[in-house]
Amino acid sequence: MLISCSEPTVTPLTLPLLSGEKAHIPDLHGKLTWVNVWSTRCTICVKELPALEALQREYAERVQVVAVALPTDPPNTVLDVQTTLQLTLPVALDLDGQAARQFAPDLVVPSHHLLDAHGNIVYQTKGKLTLAEMRTMLEKHIFPPLSQR
Repeated sequence: MLISCSEPTVTPLTLPLLSGEKAHIPDLHGKLTWVNVWSTRCTICVKELPALEALQREYAERVQVVAVALPTDPPNTVLDVQTTLQLTLPVALDLDGQAARQFAPDLVVPSHHLLDAHGNIVYQTKGKLTLAEMRTMLEKHIFPPLSQR
């Protein structure tokens, strides 16, 4: 289910990453930001993470993907998933629930939120996406058509 937004602005967040660094959402080097809210207890979410990893690799120059685990997920379990799937994309912990309140207040996961360089939510969706659907969302709705480049 794709939901178009009237560009609400995201309240800036700083979340700890499993790498020990911090993710500042939406201030991720002026790129578009793809926020994926997921849970280790959601098999669809876990199966979708490799597609997000591929998306990050393919669009690294223009998009920063951040996978945000729900606050109910123990950090060691999140780390196990990251290690098992060999994820290099930033995996954030929502320790105090501020990201969940902003992006997934109903706790329905997976949820995807695409932010422009100004922190406006330009598209969001809930439920599983394939890599092809993620690419289509970026190419069709965010990037100019190839004929206009």
